[in-house]
Amino acid sequence: MRPQCPHAGAARRVHAGAGGYNASAMRFQLPRLYKLLLALVVVIGPFYWLVLTEDGRRRSDLFILHILGKPSFNIAYDRLTGTVTEADIAEQFPKVEFQCADRPSALGARVCAAEIASFNGLPARRAALHYGAGRLTALRLDYRLHYHGLLTESLRNGLGEPVAQARGSTLHWRTGGGTIVLPANAPEAPVDAALMWLAPALTGGD
Repeated sequence: MRPQCPHAGAARRVHAGAGGYNASAMRFQLPRLYKLLLALVVVIGPFYWLVLTEDGRRRSDLFILHILGKPSFNIAYDRLTGTVTEADIAEQFPKVEFQCADRPSALGARVCAAEIASFNGLPARRAALHYGAGRLTALRLDYRLHYHGLLTESLRNGLGEPVAQARGSTLHWRTGGGTIVLPANAPEAPVDAALMWLAPALTGGD
């Protein structure tokens, strides 16, 4: 038999001990404070986005309004023309419960109105369509006052720069089928927060 080195066992024990120490050191543990901060970010992040950002608030409002059972009324501005009829609107928006009545005014002889949740992605309150001789002559959209800035921005992005009218109190956009009118500044009262579309017959256009 070959003699064993008296230090061999000790060397093996030292080597094994070193290996065990390294394995323990490699275990990754997050500090408790870091875990708490990470949990707060996960919880507060979505809340901050929903409540404190403009887009989050808009989406929250839309969700709540739709939960309450109000429909959307989404129509492209270039689809607003004097050739649109009451039947066309009823066919395109079957979920919107318009209440119609003969009510002569400067905007037309007949009006159809309904409560809505949104208009083109923005929270709204009501839509009223006026007809003359069976054709669309005017549209009034009551939007949520808080979103006046977003509505103005969306009109600028989609239709270009407006023309200021009435000593700067309103902004006008000309479309192929009429004129869109919006207050230049956010109204003081929610009842005055309204977008108007007017057919050429009401504005003196062609």
